[in-house]
Amino acid sequence: MRDSPPPPLPVHRRRFGRRMAYQNGAVWAVGNGLASSTLVIYLALELGAPGAGLAVSLILAAPQIAGLLRLAAPRLIRWFGSRKRFCLASYALSLAVLALLPACVATRSLGTPTVGLIVLVVAWCVYHLLEYLGTVALWAWLGDLVPLRIRGRFLGRRERWMVAGQAIGMLAAALFTMALRDTWPEVPNWLVYVIAAEVGVACMAHSLLPLAVMPDPLAKRGQDSLAERPGGCDAQKRPDPLSLVAPLADKQFRRLIYFGCWFSFFNGVTQSVQYLYPARGLAISLGFMLVLKTGMRLGQLAISPTMGRFADRLGNRPVMLLSLPIVASGPLFYFFSTPEEWYWMIGAWIVWIAYAGLNVCLPNLMLKLAPSADKAAYIASFYAISGLCIAASTVLGGMLFDWFQDARFELMGRQFDFHQYSFLFGWITRTMGVLLLWLILEPSVSRSRANRTGC
Repeated sequence: MRDSPPPPLPVHRRRFGRRMAYQNGAVWAVGNGLASSTLVIYLALELGAPGAGLAVSLILAAPQIAGLLRLAAPRLIRWFGSRKRFCLASYALSLAVLALLPACVATRSLGTPTVGLIVLVVAWCVYHLLEYLGTVALWAWLGDLVPLRIRGRFLGRRERWMVAGQAIGMLAAALFTMALRDTWPEVPNWLVYVIAAEVGVACMAHSLLPLAVMPDPLAKRGQDSLAERPGGCDAQKRPDPLSLVAPLADKQFRRLIYFGCWFSFFNGVTQSVQYLYPARGLAISLGFMLVLKTGMRLGQLAISPTMGRFADRLGNRPVMLLSLPIVASGPLFYFFSTPEEWYWMIGAWIVWIAYAGLNVCLPNLMLKLAPSADKAAYIASFYAISGLCIAASTVLGGMLFDWFQDARFELMGRQFDFHQYSFLFGWITRTMGVLLLWLILEPSVSRSRANRTGC
């Protein structure tokens, strides 16, 4: 009984809801491309924060650490009375925090650089916490809105819209910053970043409009509370503190969590190095990095719908088993990159196009394995636990970078610097995630349909 049919909703309302979900994802992604973690990293550098590796790792990891509090999302949704209102309120508050963040840094009234970095990280953390709480409610909402038989295609199309939006946002940010600096070179860097961030906030705020009109299958006319749903799963279950750890007792979902933790940890441990090595070791400009990121997004845009169709026909696990080794080979291209042969790193951004398979199939597999009555709890548990793993490894990687960035290591009779050793380690450990993914048993679509017996 992994999935039950969503409550009755007219077909035209479901189609309308899916269109609104596409619009929400596309517009939000444009704003996200304008106001990204790269912006916050550059703001931190404007503050003169010491220890580049640790500073970058804290900015990258702090939102994931805050994400652990997403475990409380199911109880907060019940307390709020409506996952739709909870989702909208969480997103709106997160944008309010993000809108104040650049202005707060721009005033230069934060004291020492260390104090400024702490305030910056805390504010960034609160923004992501609120955003993640809203995302838990949104995933549960979409899980009931979209039938299982077409969910893979839906997620693939939504991913395509989001990738397109992020590509547009990143290109717009790059063109805006270059044009503004060429036209008015006397404009300080922090002001350029603030303007781009505020435009991004405006785009993300506009993305809430489609959500406001998107139907919620659990909501009744004049009766929007989850607790008031007659005969529904939520009406039959009282809030239980153990529901937050229930996913760990589910064998198949626990295996998915193991995979998520493994891949997240060994993905995060090289994050700081991947951000700093192109700029410091290879002297790659920010503009060229944005071009590479945009090319990757466009590649993902092209294949995301196909990944969704493959997931519906073959299952999510086969697509992920094919995508994961390709994605894991990315650090290997960084390993071969040198200042003289820097072009090797372009290969990493080409193979990372295969992230589309993971981005589409991992959420779909998660929704497929989670029981209908506890979707929100299962989703929150997965993202919180795996997020904590990537946060811990990102901070660890940043500290290791500051300690050993000039060190050299011998392996199998060859000398490697810290960057090369990190990239080789990242390739091997990420590839080993295939073994954990192989252990997950995905229920077939036909068996899922046969087992639909309600709660």
